[in-house]
Amino acid sequence: MTPTPLDPALRARLAEIAVPTLTAALYARGIRNSFLAGLAPLSKAHARFVGTAYTMRALPVREDLLAAVNEGKAPNLHRRAMAEVAPGEVVVTDCGASGRISFFGELIATFLARKGVAAIVTDAGIADVGDVAATGLPVFCLGSAPIPGPARRLVGDLGCPVDCMGVTIMPGDVLVGDENGVAAIPRAMAAEIADAAQAKAELEEFLLARLKDGAPLDGTYPPDAATLAAYAARKG
Repeated sequence: MTPTPLDPALRARLAEIAVPTLTAALYARGIRNSFLAGLAPLSKAHARFVGTAYTMRALPVREDLLAAVNEGKAPNLHRRAMAEVAPGEVVVTDCGASGRISFFGELIATFLARKGVAAIVTDAGIADVGDVAATGLPVFCLGSAPIPGPARRLVGDLGCPVDCMGVTIMPGDVLVGDENGVAAIPRAMAAEIADAAQAKAELEEFLLARLKDGAPLDGTYPPDAATLAAYAARKG
C-alpha cells in the first residue's frame, strides 16, 4: 500500500477547525453520517489530529484461522499493519465495536508515536490506558480493555473499506479529531469541506461576539439578512 500524503497546507487548515464545525459542513453537503459517535479521546490534551485513514478489519475469531497465524502458516496482518502504516496516517479499525478487547497497548502506541503516525481510532478498547495516553499519541477508543484482541477478533484484511462506529471509512479518507470526537471526510471533498467549515467558523465567531454583546438570539442565530449584511460589511 502506497500512501498518498495529505497536502500540508490543507492539513494545517483542518487542524484549526473544530470537529462539530466540520460535521456541520459535511451535513450541509449531503454527508450526514460523518461523526464516529461513541469514541472518546484517552487524553483531551492529546486529542487534536489530522491524518489519512489506514484501515484494518478484524473478523470474529475462527480457531483454525487463528491457529494458522500463531503457527506461522498465515500472515499476521496486525504486525503487517504496524509495519505498513506511514507517518501522517491514522490507524482505523473495524472490530465490530468490540469494547471488551484491544489491539493496542503501551508498546505498540510508543512505536507508532515514534514512527509519526497521526492517531489511533479504534472501535475497540485500549490496554494500558494511562501509559498509552502518556505517549502523546492521539487515541480514540471505547475505553479500557486489557484483553488481547484475538480473544474475540482476528485481523482479516487491510486497506479496505471499514465500518467504524457505523461510519464507512475508505482508505485515504481524511480524519480529524479533537476533544469532541472524530469526523471522517471523504478524501475528494477535503479541500471543499475545509473552505466551507472555515467560512462557517468565521461567521460563527462574529455571531458569538454579537451575542456576548447582548444581541437577541432571534435574527442573530440563525443570522437574518441584516446580521449577514453587518458581517459582510465587517469583512469589507
